Amino acid sequence: MRHTSFGLTVLALAAAALACDVPGLGSGAVQTSVAATLTSVAQTASAETPTPAATPTLPPRPPRLWKSPGTGGTDAWWLEHGKASRVNLLFEPGEYYDYNPVNGKVLYASHFAFSGAGPGNLAVSDLWMADYPSGPESTLIATDTVVEALWAPDGSGFFYIGATPETYELRYRALSGEDRLLARDLAPTWNVSPPGNYVAFTRETGYNVPGAPGLFIVASEGGSEWQVSSSDRHGAGSIDDRPIWSADESRLTLPNYGFAPPTLVIAAIDASFEADLAYAPEVAADPTIGTAPTAVLWHPDNQHLVAITNASEAMGGPSPIFLYELAPDGRTVIAATPLGSGIGLIDWDVPGVSFFILSESGEVTLVNLP
Repeated sequence: MRHTSFGLTVLALAAAALACDVPGLGSGAVQTSVAATLTSVAQTASAETPTPAATPTLPPRPPRLWKSPGTGGTDAWWLEHGKASRVNLLFEPGEYYDYNPVNGKVLYASHFAFSGAGPGNLAVSDLWMADYPSGPESTLIATDTVVEALWAPDGSGFFYIGATPETYELRYRALSGEDRLLARDLAPTWNVSPPGNYVAFTRETGYNVPGAPGLFIVASEGGSEWQVSSSDRHGAGSIDDRPIWSADESRLTLPNYGFAPPTLVIAAIDASFEADLAYAPEVAADPTIGTAPTAVLWHPDNQHLVAITNASEAMGGPSPIFLYELAPDGRTVIAATPLGSGIGLIDWDVPGVSFFILSESGEVTLVNLP
């Protein structure tokens, strides 16, 4: 059905009235009445038309080291000003975790995790730190109790998941030595917000720990946690799966392969909104577009997502990458612009402008948004 603007209808009637006199009224009265009507319509239209919010302009990401998380070996990539260069580390991680551009240090395990710990028997190892590129190494946690670790964005300390015989703990340790507990009974699906104010984590069935399943948030300084989604991943998905934060810390996405069909959960940090990503009919008609993404990057405007979908033609092959446009409801994809294909999304180069992907050939390449 065609929808016609009420304001346009009034304007059309008013214009018609100007063309002829109305019985009992002079033309001047008609013109005055029409002018008043036009003024009223214009004021109403102005009041009802919201001013679009300005899209934040974010600076390019700082030069940084990248290596696929959880992998070993000395090969890595240096990302700087839109270029990716192969580099070799002077130390050899058993498992690579994270690099911090502020302090120039790498978090890693000295050996591959050969043993499990905790109630879910998750793979654990020690935790080391090394400078890049110079390479001096130091031990942070000598025991094989660390599941994963990520830097605090300011480089003053790091967050890690530690295994105990009874549970799994989310902790923060400052490089000065302070160590504090943030949360217990969690699954190893987690991420630190870009400014470092919060940590998002999941609880999932399948890890033999208590607590209702869902997506939770806790402040990095500590305090009470809160739940923003009730989705249960059931321990399914990839080891690379993480909650993905928007740059302003207002929203999160979480891939959920815990049931069929898989979904992408979108949640607001204040728990005011939770929904599965949906697709307008014309978008869902293309199966390569309307397949739940395995990973996304939030555009700074919070109305677009760069998404790599689960639509590979062959096991382990490249998957299509799209720029999704979201409807005002914040969950429905109303348009999808193809951006090529790849094995995985890495990170923004310039947020909202360009980003890095891992290509089918194993190269790190740059993709520019249209």
